[in-house]
Amino acid sequence: MAVVMSTRRVSAAAVASLVFGLGAGLAGCVDPPSLGDNQHRVSWEEFRAAVYQEPDSGLFILDWDHPIRGEAALHAYWSRLQPGALTIYNNGADVAWSAAQKKNLTYCVSNGFGGNKNAVLAAMVAATEDGWEKMADVDFIYRPAEDGNCTAANPNVVFDIRPVNTSGQYLARAFFPDSPRGDRNVLVDLAAFDPQQTGGIPLANIMAHELGHALGFRHEHVRPEANAAECYEDNQFRPVTAYDSASVMHYPQCNGTSTPLAFTQRDREGVALVYGPPVVNMPPMAQVTYPGDGATVPPTFTVETSIVDTDVARVELHVDGAPYGTSTTPPYRFEVVGLAAGAHVLELVAVDRVGQTVSTTVNVTVRSGGGGGGGGGGGTGDDRAEIITGGCQASGPDTPTGAGLTFGLVLLAGLIRRRRAA
Repeated sequence: MAVVMSTRRVSAAAVASLVFGLGAGLAGCVDPPSLGDNQHRVSWEEFRAAVYQEPDSGLFILDWDHPIRGEAALHAYWSRLQPGALTIYNNGADVAWSAAQKKNLTYCVSNGFGGNKNAVLAAMVAATEDGWEKMADVDFIYRPAEDGNCTAANPNVVFDIRPVNTSGQYLARAFFPDSPRGDRNVLVDLAAFDPQQTGGIPLANIMAHELGHALGFRHEHVRPEANAAECYEDNQFRPVTAYDSASVMHYPQCNGTSTPLAFTQRDREGVALVYGPPVVNMPPMAQVTYPGDGATVPPTFTVETSIVDTDVARVELHVDGAPYGTSTTPPYRFEVVGLAAGAHVLELVAVDRVGQTVSTTVNVTVRSGGGGGGGGGGGTGDDRAEIITGGCQASGPDTPTGAGLTFGLVLLAGLIRRRRAA
């Protein structure tokens, strides 16, 4: 979700953490206030009652994924949002890891994940070795010896990754580089393992988004260019690159254009500007963004991809081991026509100009008797996800439709609907 990534400048009162806030609505649903209209003032009691509080950590979760510790800090945040209140801008330095710290971002993965642990480990490899580390001079280091004591109190790792059951309040949450050790954790909700609740976003991409926060990056949709007034958070950010609605850090339901939250070329450019490029020429990053692994598709469909590299020579699509097509220019899409009913393997191969190659595969099933366009006619009949705005209905004509970030979260699965092919 190509991106402009923004580093956040965090006030001393706020915990610099973020949550991948695509969880269920908060208890209560309050219309967002118009900051220039006293008629839309939200009382402290209403605000406090609407904000989800993690039962174990005690952190309040707002702005879709912004944990704040303590009612005093939460009250200060509420006061800042009220009509007529003064706002103090933080003009401090970027919140980022130092040159030494960025090469030693150690972590553990709790054994409490049980049968889901291997999925978390694979997702972390995709998000680190095959993700952020390919784009910048950073190093996430897994310490399996610490897994048995993978808690917020473990001083032997920079951060811990643990399971949590929030009943769908969020899919996962992370932190910012200046968070204290007790708050430096990536908490993964059970919903993150259920494609029906994630809207089809792969766990690897969820973890990539969270680690973007751990590197200091804000949500991309905080920028005014997103035109996502219903997703307003605050203006404590510094633009790093030009705005890109497809960033891994841009929520789809906030006018983002990448439903699966794949990395983009601007993600690469932005993180390299903050942390420096990789010290060696890395192989390309390649992902099939549609169809998803295990998807059922019609005989004719479009294979969409995300290829991130600075020197891509060509991208190939293989179907069931046989070459199907080659593309040398973005956006590297492939039209698959008349594929026989049954199971098939799609392999995407990206090759850079020095011959480095990377491949990824997805398994699909072509349904029998399918094809043709959808109800509107003329289309491919792909079962693509479409974003639907949702949340609280504003009460006034000048108030944005949808839940304000401060006052509610919307389950991503509730924002996605599938187009039925004819």
